[in-house]
Amino acid sequence: MRISFSYAFIFVAFILVTGCGSTNSSTSSVFSNLAKQGSSSTIEGTEAVAESENNNVAMYFSMAVLALHEVNGFDAGEEFPPESKAFLAKHAHLFPATGDKVKEAQQLVDQNVQPKHINKNISKYHASMIRDKGTVLSIEEEEIPEIGMISVLHVVNDEEDSYQVVYLGALDVYEDDTVEFVGVPTLLSGFENVRGGYTNSIIMAGSYVGKSAN
Repeated sequence: MRISFSYAFIFVAFILVTGCGSTNSSTSSVFSNLAKQGSSSTIEGTEAVAESENNNVAMYFSMAVLALHEVNGFDAGEEFPPESKAFLAKHAHLFPATGDKVKEAQQLVDQNVQPKHINKNISKYHASMIRDKGTVLSIEEEEIPEIGMISVLHVVNDEEDSYQVVYLGALDVYEDDTVEFVGVPTLLSGFENVRGGYTNSIIMAGSYVGKSAN
C-alpha cells in the first residue's frame, strides 16, 4: 500500500509555521543570544542553554507531528501529548541518536510494548521508547528554514503495522530498504490509500533509524 499524498506538504507547513524571515530564532541564534547575556559560562547559563536546546527539539517534533497528522486528513487543533513533549525535552540528546548514543537510546526501549498495545491505548505509552523493524514504503527529506533537515518515513513491519516516522536529520535510507527504528509513539493517525482503502498509522518521533538485514 502506498501513501496517497506527498510529504512535501508537511515541509510547506513547516515553512509557514516557522516563517522565512519570521521573528522566530533558530537554535544557533538562541544559543548565541544566551551567550551574549552573560560574560561568563556559569552553571546557570549552561543550564539555560541546555534547556533551550531541549525545548527546541520537543517543539520541532510537536510541529512536525501535528502537521503530518493534518496532512493525513485530520482536523487542525489536535494537541501534541504533553507526556511526549516532556520525554523529548528530557532526552533531547537522543533525537537523533547517532554513534554511541544509539546504544543509550536502545536501552530506554520498553520491550513489552507492541503495536497492539499502542493501538489499544496510546496514552499509556506517550513517554515510552519502542523499537520495531520494517520496510520503507516511502521517505522524503527537506531542509527547513531555522530547523534543519527533516525526514519523514512510512514504514510497515512484517505484521502490516504501519508507522510514520519523523526524524530530525538526513538518513542514508531509501524506499524498499529494511530499517530498524527506535522512537516515541505520539499520535494514532491514518490516511487514504492510493488504490482505495484506509491505513491506520502510528506517528513516531524518531530517535534512531538504521538499515537492517532483511
